[in-house]
Amino acid sequence: MHINEKVPIEDVFPLKDEHGNDFARRDYALKANRDYVARLAESFDKSTLQPDEMPVLVQDGGIYYIAAGNSRVEAMRHLGLKFFRAVVLDETVEEAIEKKLLETAVRTNVKKTYEDGELAEFTRQLLLFGDDQYVSEVTGLDKTRVGRIRRGAPHAGEAVDQMPLEWYEAVGEAEEAGDAELVGALTAASASTWRGALSQMRAKRDAEERKAALLEALAWAGIPVADSGADMSGLRYVSSVSTADEVKRREWPEGSVAYMQWDTYGYVYAPEPEADPAVERAKAELDAARAQLRETRESRGEWLAGNLAGIEPGYLVGLLPKGSELAVYADDVIDFAEAYGADIPTGPEVTVAAYCALTECAPWVGDLHNLDPEACQMFVKLTDALELKGYEPPEAEQRLYRMCADALGKEDGDE
Repeated sequence: MHINEKVPIEDVFPLKDEHGNDFARRDYALKANRDYVARLAESFDKSTLQPDEMPVLVQDGGIYYIAAGNSRVEAMRHLGLKFFRAVVLDETVEEAIEKKLLETAVRTNVKKTYEDGELAEFTRQLLLFGDDQYVSEVTGLDKTRVGRIRRGAPHAGEAVDQMPLEWYEAVGEAEEAGDAELVGALTAASASTWRGALSQMRAKRDAEERKAALLEALAWAGIPVADSGADMSGLRYVSSVSTADEVKRREWPEGSVAYMQWDTYGYVYAPEPEADPAVERAKAELDAARAQLRETRESRGEWLAGNLAGIEPGYLVGLLPKGSELAVYADDVIDFAEAYGADIPTGPEVTVAAYCALTECAPWVGDLHNLDPEACQMFVKLTDALELKGYEPPEAEQRLYRMCADALGKEDGDE
């Protein structure tokens, strides 16, 4: 490409396609276009009578063809110029025609929505001729994108006619970043699989970054990372962690250790704290009391199921606190019948309902140091009432009885 300062205007003609059609975008025989040319001429430099932007020509011997700037040349003819300045391309007329065909195909179809393959084909061919700015102007693609597409083009190989522009751009961007692994993954994929390959690579990179950040945070917190199959006996679970923030925003027990799973997910364990003898003793006592209560309920229930006929419904109903509502047809009556195989006729079912209401609560709330006076009173009253009917409480029930009686201020459970 060079600049000719003195192109004879009489030797300049519009570029025509292979069929002899003029590439000029305006019909200068029309009055509207002649008026346009006149207005354009008025905008030229007053001293040189030439436009600020030089026309672009392609030379064929002593003849010049207009590659760009038909209206500017017409305006200079209108002004009567004999010579003008122009950019002359260093290419053949055939090359200029091919480029002009591509440019015209894109510019005259700007309202069309191109398939990926069509636009890719236009752009690939334009990349053979113009610089990035030229291709950007013709296709409407951002100049930066054009540069990436141009950079990715050499990697297409035999798939040059199959790959969409986004593939070229993705490859070009990866090459710009010096990411040989990603370039390799994209060039190994096909037109139908490259997006999946790109997504997988990005997901892999993201997982690697999150894992690195998580491991760095664990090291910052002084938490070593053990193998996933390590022995965790003697350790208690503390929390799961999947991000660096989750590690950094809390305090961790002394001696904590992390076990990684799925690369970006971990579990933090810590040594079991030293047992408090008093707490352990209280826990053991409560566990024993619970076992005693289970044994008591089974013993009472079994005896009641076999002695329903000898107990009037009102006998147990009278033991309930004043104002209690008794759901005679409650599910616990049915459960009782099923548990002990009892056939409960009309009348005794009230007895069962009352019995279930009397035994539904444990005598304590939470621990043995927090006894419930009302529940203790019901336990004692029910035991006394059943004994009067011939029930013999087992040793476990007797221990609970003494506990409840003591809580109520009784002596030896005798009142």
